[in-house]
Amino acid sequence: MTLQRVATLVAIISGTAVVVWWSWPRPDTLIRVQRGGVAVVTDALGRDTPLPDTVFVGGRGPKRKIRVVNEDTVQHRLAMFTVPAGQQTDYTVPPGTFGGVCSAHPTKTQLTFVIQ
Repeated sequence: MTLQRVATLVAIISGTAVVVWWSWPRPDTLIRVQRGGVAVVTDALGRDTPLPDTVFVGGRGPKRKIRVVNEDTVQHRLAMFTVPAGQQTDYTVPPGTFGGVCSAHPTKTQLTFVIQ
């Protein structure tokens, strides 16, 4: 195989990978409830940050997709989302502000979702 063919093949594979990554269906926001009941928000690079009092959700399209993964051994309620133990659930929500009590929040107070 010539160097030009290898370069062309690498360019095709790289371009395909970028298109697949960009168009792959994924949630606008990923929230994981870890064992012990501590919730974190996971960004696109896989970094976790503690769940804040207000979660801002932005993305593409008219509705936003929120995925809640419950890695704990008990059911958790995150404002308007309820997820059984050991399961994950995807929610599609319209723009607006929604709130409620959060069983996986450090302060055990109100949790608000602002869907943009």
